[in-house]
Amino acid sequence: MDDIMIYVMQYGMYILYAILGIVLIKTLISQILKNYHSNWNTLLDGFNFSTQEFYSLLREELKKQGITDLTIKDVSLKEGSFFSKRRRYLRIQWKEYQYDMCAAPFGKGFFISWWLIYKNSTGVIIISKIPFVGKWLAKKWYPLTYYKVDTASMFMTHCHNAVLSVIDTITKESGIRISEQQKRPVLRDVFVR
Repeated sequence: MDDIMIYVMQYGMYILYAILGIVLIKTLISQILKNYHSNWNTLLDGFNFSTQEFYSLLREELKKQGITDLTIKDVSLKEGSFFSKRRRYLRIQWKEYQYDMCAAPFGKGFFISWWLIYKNSTGVIIISKIPFVGKWLAKKWYPLTYYKVDTASMFMTHCHNAVLSVIDTITKESGIRISEQQKRPVLRDVFVR
């Protein structure tokens, strides 16, 4: 019996270290592979609405558009550190793009935001990290094409217009309107390597 306990304790630690290593590597790689393309937010001051109902209406609006291979699901994302609370988001995925949507009551209003994230390929990440020539090689071997920029813009515009349509629908009777300036998304330096 003592031999079994020693064996379990000895190899159990190796297994625990291996599991911790895998979790750490997976976390680091998932952060490196993702980069955000654009974001947007607004506060509908003096307006109260259900997060779940907003997500339901957005799902319906997105499905009306007829985009194939669109995946829509609820996700729970941490507010910060490992032990922090989680927030509900609606995640819309298409090709290598991920659109994370947040809608929640805030103070006396209703806050809405989204982030468009694109996933870099592992090849781009690895090559771009080569000292001195990595970024140049990544640009040569994985060029930024009009197609990549256009598909990111199409997906962002599609989702953003769906969000604005839902906002117009739910605020129609309250008289709350978003100005044209407030409707514009914030674009990041797209596809930085």
